[in-house]
Amino acid sequence: MSTPSDSDSPRADSGAPQRPEPNLLRSNTLRNPAGLFDLPPDESRTLQDIVANLQRVPEPLVDETMPDPFVLRLTSSSPGGARTAGLWLIATTNDQPFAFRLYRFAGGTWVPHMVDGRHCAIFPEGKLPAWWNAGELDPLAPDLPRDLVLARWAPEIDVRNGLLTLHYTARDRSGILRSAYATATAIDGEWTDHGFLDINVRVRDVAPDYPGGPAGENPLVGMIDGHVASAIDPEGRERTFLLTKVDGNGLNWTDPVTGQMRKAPTPILSHEFRQEATGRIELVGKAKVLHTNGPHHDGLIEGQFVVNENGQSYLIYSAGFFGNSEYRTYIARLDLLAHNVVGERILIDSDSPALGGQWNGPGHPAFVRLGEGLYAMYLHVWRNGTDYGKDGDQRKAIQRHVSFRDLEGRPCEPFLVEERFTG
Repeated sequence: MSTPSDSDSPRADSGAPQRPEPNLLRSNTLRNPAGLFDLPPDESRTLQDIVANLQRVPEPLVDETMPDPFVLRLTSSSPGGARTAGLWLIATTNDQPFAFRLYRFAGGTWVPHMVDGRHCAIFPEGKLPAWWNAGELDPLAPDLPRDLVLARWAPEIDVRNGLLTLHYTARDRSGILRSAYATATAIDGEWTDHGFLDINVRVRDVAPDYPGGPAGENPLVGMIDGHVASAIDPEGRERTFLLTKVDGNGLNWTDPVTGQMRKAPTPILSHEFRQEATGRIELVGKAKVLHTNGPHHDGLIEGQFVVNENGQSYLIYSAGFFGNSEYRTYIARLDLLAHNVVGERILIDSDSPALGGQWNGPGHPAFVRLGEGLYAMYLHVWRNGTDYGKDGDQRKAIQRHVSFRDLEGRPCEPFLVEERFTG
């Protein structure tokens, strides 16, 4: 998620690749398209299944505002057991009195998860962590609207070592955006908040020529969008990393030499960590810069997610102002251990046929594996005719598909299914 100050950046040429020609489709092989997603743990779907049941105009997963959607598939062997097996959905909740309400996929639709007659949230009303912001202004951007001041953003759940770990963003009592985490043994059970990680950088770490301002000579910058990824090193050890974004776009200043408006860069940092049986996270070594924004990103990159397919890791992330049609999503090849990102290209933007001509600003993706080389991609969008400046936050969550295999099952460059087969 980004701040309203991003909207003053002109969009550069994205260099989007030419749209591929549509392929011939096979006949329908499934009677119930909802069955594509509500999979038993021992079943999978193929690209042919998705193509034969193509939804050309996406509909919102739920009617409510759902920024930064994250979907997780739990199995009977996951923490929580058979009772919680299936698909779960959470999203950014901003200034609500609760944080991260739970939705469950059942009977072909997303429904609120109810406990004792109440819609269950990871942090229920009256049980928000004490360190969270209660209205204190961001010292770097004191004019933010209330929904961005009381930030409860970008929840993601990592399943590891018998625990569920929620990584999320919240603003502390001094107004600084923090990357924090909580743990539980069942998704709808009691969650233990562990507070925020001490990983925020200072402005001059990313913008050495910052001249100072109302927040001081070298203030802390917000850290947002925690996402966990892992890689196997040459010795065969699994190493785990927390990827976070430096929210440099939240700080603006006038360059004393050129008189032009400036923003700090927004690098995505990689923090190696270990997690104890108690859930506590221990950082290993110093953070590394994984990727950073360029002139064509309109001031920022964010909302990172890693997918491993075809013997290759891919980094998927968004760029541009979150609040209108300029928001879009990129994909690039990633070497997590070497901190290297190459081959960037647009995966989906507002001109994509996959949005059915009714939506724009697709971003902050999350992926759930459906089958060999096939993923459901969840992201938020704006309905055509709406934007943050005019309507406030009206982002809806939709689902599209990304395939790393062609129709014959051969590995290929990843593509957006609803874009390639629309025609």
